[in-house]
Amino acid sequence: MLWLGLYFPELPLEVFARTDTPDVPLAVIVHRKNGEQVLRCNRLARAAGVRPGLRLQSALALDASLQMHQRDPAREQETLRELAFWALQFSSRISFEPSLILLEIGASLRLFNGLEALLQRVIAEAPQLGFELAWGVAPTPMAAGLLARERPTSRVLNEPALHAELEQIPLARLTRERAIRRLVEDIGLHTIGECLALPRPELARRAGPLLLQLFDRLLGRAPDPREAWQPPAHFEQGVELQAEIVHHNALVFPARRLLLALGGFLRGRGIATQRLEWSLQHRDGHPDTRFRQGLLKAERDPEHLMELFRERIERVRLEAPVIALRLRVDDCLPYAERGTDLFESSGDRDDSLLERLGSRLGPQRIRGLGMPADHRPEQSIALCPPGHGRSGAPPRGELPVWLLPRPRPLTVSKGVPQHGGPLRLEGGHRRIESGWWDGQDIARDYYQAINPEGARLWVYQERRSGKWFLHGLFD
Repeated sequence: MLWLGLYFPELPLEVFARTDTPDVPLAVIVHRKNGEQVLRCNRLARAAGVRPGLRLQSALALDASLQMHQRDPAREQETLRELAFWALQFSSRISFEPSLILLEIGASLRLFNGLEALLQRVIAEAPQLGFELAWGVAPTPMAAGLLARERPTSRVLNEPALHAELEQIPLARLTRERAIRRLVEDIGLHTIGECLALPRPELARRAGPLLLQLFDRLLGRAPDPREAWQPPAHFEQGVELQAEIVHHNALVFPARRLLLALGGFLRGRGIATQRLEWSLQHRDGHPDTRFRQGLLKAERDPEHLMELFRERIERVRLEAPVIALRLRVDDCLPYAERGTDLFESSGDRDDSLLERLGSRLGPQRIRGLGMPADHRPEQSIALCPPGHGRSGAPPRGELPVWLLPRPRPLTVSKGVPQHGGPLRLEGGHRRIESGWWDGQDIARDYYQAINPEGARLWVYQERRSGKWFLHGLFD
């Protein structure tokens, strides 16, 4: 097995500042024995001299405008679960530690064409989620998480290399068990390498079995079972905005995060969607603004969905400032990769254009031509949403290229229909009797006819009245 540890070092701070907003000095504080201390702070706070570990009173003395939040572990855990939707595309086996997501990626390497390609995908998409990320790769989950925290960008594929990579890491970074840390320090051991250099019986005699069990799990010599995260059946996720948004363009950045998470969720489960449901929450109890995005075919590419969102959001009228954005997807469909022959067009470009036009103009203004299953010529072609018409076409030459809006009566002389002169009927006739169930029943015999000028016409005779009509023109 091979594990990827994704560590979010600034997560305690980032859960309170997840969008592009006007910068303000911001700090997250925790309660210690000697009072409240700064755990994390942002760039503006650091510019004023605020640092992690500083007591709260000293931080306020440096910057009286400092905004503070108590650390919220539950909110951090919820944020990790939201990030797991995105990470699902890389692995179906996901577990959590504080500020860490652990992925078993050994089974995914072939899908992504190797470790480097998978890591490049992670590195390229992670900044768009709005979180600082460090990562590490190792044969065990504990080692992957430790390397992500202490040796970012480490790639360790076997135990000998792992042993060498871990040697200089302080033991205090491996465990918070005070008894083990105090005991080992009392005998002058400070790093993992120093502990592993001792004979195993001697280390067990001095430190007890707990430390040996910890090292065995770290190095893969003993099982390290982890509770696997089970993704829900449907996608629903939201972003609380740090500041009120009144312009459409400002919603693009938080929407991109939601769509990246959606894309990971859909890829991870091997599905796609044709309908997205958006909800914009407003202040002062104003009703939420809701709208849907419909697609011509099942899709899961975040970039394509983002382009459609840009077009659609411009048509949404914001009745009040937006304070939160939410995305829900219930319409999940099986997804199959589509391929084409060398000289075959996939039609994806046309579909993309139609979807963007529908997002900009409204889906009700984009129509295609469909072929309902009806033998009556005037009912056989109808306007319909693009992609919803019955595919296929009648045999070439059987129906005319030009069908008149309404059949035109023809005069008859000596039993022969006239149109610029007598018509010469060719071939056999085509009888159509249909429509008795909706009150528009017809009983007609259709013929192809030639007039004296050589024009080819489509005419029919009503079987009940015997009258003749012109209904279409051939090319």
